[in-house]
Amino acid sequence: MIKPILLAMPFLLSACAAGAQDTAPSVTGDWANERGSSVTFVENDGLLSGYYNTQLGNPDPASRFPLTGFIEGDQLTFTVNFKGYGSLTSWTGQMSQDADGPYIRTLWHLTRDVPDAEEAEDMWSSIIAGSANFRPVEASPKAEP
Repeated sequence: MIKPILLAMPFLLSACAAGAQDTAPSVTGDWANERGSSVTFVENDGLLSGYYNTQLGNPDPASRFPLTGFIEGDQLTFTVNFKGYGSLTSWTGQMSQDADGPYIRTLWHLTRDVPDAEEAEDMWSSIIAGSANFRPVEASPKAEP
């Protein structure tokens, strides 16, 4: 009974992947979440690059932090190194659309550095998780001459 299921798996996986890529919207551009942080994505053959601007924590709100990640169909993941602030954050999610337009729903994990002497007691509290939804940032209209 297991053999037919195993033989069907490659077909199912390729069919799902083909369908996801045929309808995948573009992620390239500027997006913002409900807390005012923003991300600029550049997509190149499934690889994501760009910048993240956070409105939370200690960084200067004008600071931009480089990001790297991947996109496959409407699924994506990206990581930001908040260099100089002792933390890394990764977001993983999927693009969708509702009555308000396209959005990216994500879950994130942030880890902060714990001094070596405190790791035994504090390691698990150094990792926090949450969710964020990103929506495209509308380009501001150009002034007419």
